[in-house]
Amino acid sequence: MNILQTLNAFPFALCGFCIFLPVTTIGQDTPSAAENPTAVAPTDDAETYLLRFTFQEGETLRYETEQRVTQKAVAAAGAKVDLSTVKQTRLFRVGDVSEHGEAQVSMQFEHVRMELRSDDQPTEVFDTSMKKSEVPTKFRAAARKLMRPAPTFTLRTEGTPVSDEGVEQIPEGGQAGFMMPLPREPIAIGQTWKVNIQPEVRIAEGIMRKISLLRTYRLKEIEGDVATITFATSIASKVRSPAIKAQLLQATPRGTILFNVKLGRVLRRELAFDRSVMGAVGPNTILSAKGKTREKLLPSGAKQETVSAR
Repeated sequence: MNILQTLNAFPFALCGFCIFLPVTTIGQDTPSAAENPTAVAPTDDAETYLLRFTFQEGETLRYETEQRVTQKAVAAAGAKVDLSTVKQTRLFRVGDVSEHGEAQVSMQFEHVRMELRSDDQPTEVFDTSMKKSEVPTKFRAAARKLMRPAPTFTLRTEGTPVSDEGVEQIPEGGQAGFMMPLPREPIAIGQTWKVNIQPEVRIAEGIMRKISLLRTYRLKEIEGDVATITFATSIASKVRSPAIKAQLLQATPRGTILFNVKLGRVLRRELAFDRSVMGAVGPNTILSAKGKTREKLLPSGAKQETVSAR
């Protein structure tokens, strides 16, 4: 297989948000979250804020997300460019809430639209309004997953669980996309909190390795009831293999979150990434990924029919 054939076969769906200051140079060690939980100490008279999620039994939350990604592979033999857009609306229903605020929350897709264009080929489209026979082959696996029963998550007021060592612990079965780890103690404007994230990458056929990422959150400001939180991610593990670096192209975004401290929920989240790696699919090749994701909480009156099998 020549380089151009390799580019055409290369899987461009590398990493999710799954979601920052200029990234740490790959191969440089970064302090763990447990070693460096805050970078800015508040003054004695600084006002502090306790950030917590709040859930009310029976309430519903609708989040609309749009992601646009451009992924490009370049070699002497040619280039390949993929442009993808995903728009989705998800409905979260809050069930039982414990006396400590822990909630059982189910999620249902209300609407999903995916578009993919490779080079100068026609754009391929999938929309949940399509009949099953109309779904393009490339999207059929995704369409089947959307028809599965709605997952139920256990959500805590302090957000995503974090171990004593500072490692983010995504519960088995996943979590709601709007969740994030919140600081354990009240914090002042300008303070930061950090967590380690450990995604797996493939180093050989059937062999996986955990990579450590350090994500830093900072309480930038509070206006009224709305807190502005910025976040950044750096690579903490030593990574030298271009093939592994390619799997992490989308793993170190920077972004901003608007969090209503009175209502206890994320109002808006934006993130972006723009990275390249050389040599991932052969000598003198370059892979790059650039994208943006925007997520917002919809007004309570916005309603659509949930996805159903057709």
